[in-house]
Amino acid sequence: MEERRGLLDLAEEWVERGRSLTGPDVDLEIYVQESRGLTVKVYGRQVEGLRYSRSRGVGVRALKEDRLGYSYCTGFHPRDVERAVREAAENARFSAPDEHNLLPGPTDYAQEDLGIYHPETEDMPSEDKVDLALRLEGLTIAKDPRIRRVETAVYADAVSEVALANTLGVSGSYRSSDCHCYVFPIAEEGGESQTGFSFDLGVRPSELDLERVAEEAAERALCLLGSRSMPSKRMTLVLDSFVASEFLGMLAAALSAEAVLKGRSFLAGKLGEEVASPQVTVIDDGLLVGGSATAPFDDEGVPCRRKEVIDRGVLLSYLHNMYTASRSGTVSTGNASRSSFRERPRVGASNLFLQPGKGTREDLIRSVGEGVLVLQVVGAHAGANPVTGEISLGALGLRIRNGEVEQPLREITLAGKALDFLRNTVAVGEDLRFLPFEGSLGAPTVVVEGVMVSGRG
Repeated sequence: MEERRGLLDLAEEWVERGRSLTGPDVDLEIYVQESRGLTVKVYGRQVEGLRYSRSRGVGVRALKEDRLGYSYCTGFHPRDVERAVREAAENARFSAPDEHNLLPGPTDYAQEDLGIYHPETEDMPSEDKVDLALRLEGLTIAKDPRIRRVETAVYADAVSEVALANTLGVSGSYRSSDCHCYVFPIAEEGGESQTGFSFDLGVRPSELDLERVAEEAAERALCLLGSRSMPSKRMTLVLDSFVASEFLGMLAAALSAEAVLKGRSFLAGKLGEEVASPQVTVIDDGLLVGGSATAPFDDEGVPCRRKEVIDRGVLLSYLHNMYTASRSGTVSTGNASRSSFRERPRVGASNLFLQPGKGTREDLIRSVGEGVLVLQVVGAHAGANPVTGEISLGALGLRIRNGEVEQPLREITLAGKALDFLRNTVAVGEDLRFLPFEGSLGAPTVVVEGVMVSGRG
């Protein structure tokens, strides 16, 4: 706690000192960040990679007469911070004036325990973390003789501290920790090979369920052995929770007010409209207990909060930071985001997820007479366009007949428009899971009707 308070002391001190450097007519924001982490990769029961990372630095925004300047420095030396403050103020002189350049004022932040930090993550010896990755690989290979090897098994963690203060009275800090593991096993039979995948994530290493990850990853590889293509047909899709979360990444990009204002979102101009079926409620919750993107405030100092951006199919809100909110005539939703002190705040989702419904994945499969259970998609970044809403993705999965999974499938393509996917969603399961990649995106199993599945034969 004393160390965390120390970062906030630095932020507040540099705000005051910065005023003496730039003058009282310049508003300043000081963003202080320190992070450290470990990534372990194993292959063939050997450590293939062990990487420690540590970064610390200060980002400075200076605002004068609607002109905004930015600079940063690595490290906390007073001389470097003073240089960054001067540079930010100087950069503001040469930027174009924009009345929507704003810094937030002071407000109260959530005081309850958000469950985003545990000392175990930094206290556990590195040797024990290496052992977690090695154990994950060993457990996965032991699941079935057809699991011949593991492409990679990974354990990774990070501990971060953030403090932010500005000349308008904003002042706050927090500490967070997170860890995750994942594994890619390769199943081989009859000259064919298939890759599986699974993961787990938490706030501390002891939360990770290695046995479940190994079991699920192995099963995902094994069930695809013997796969082939299928004739092209319009049919019902059951999107596995992993796949549904990847689709949610496309939706997150389209919900950004930054993208909307630039005309780069298929949801532009649709506020108040039904953009999805009544089964679809999408929530962005910056205060989700234990969430990977949970924090008391966003990266501008605006309090994080829970908000329904799509409620039973109706688009209620975009995601805003201070700038986009001002341009749109609304208020910030607490979605200013930056990956580090080196970047200016942009708009980003916090914990964005599809609200769970009822039923397990198996229940939803049984409700489908004929369809495809989609287990993997290929090229989600290139094949799902948040600007146009066009979707064209290679996929692997299992054919569903009479509510039972049968033939494994490969060399199939899913095609359509994102709005049609949303509007033709007929069921949402209860098995909500968050991905450890792409920020913090979560979804349960989802059933979508009438999707064109193209194949061979």
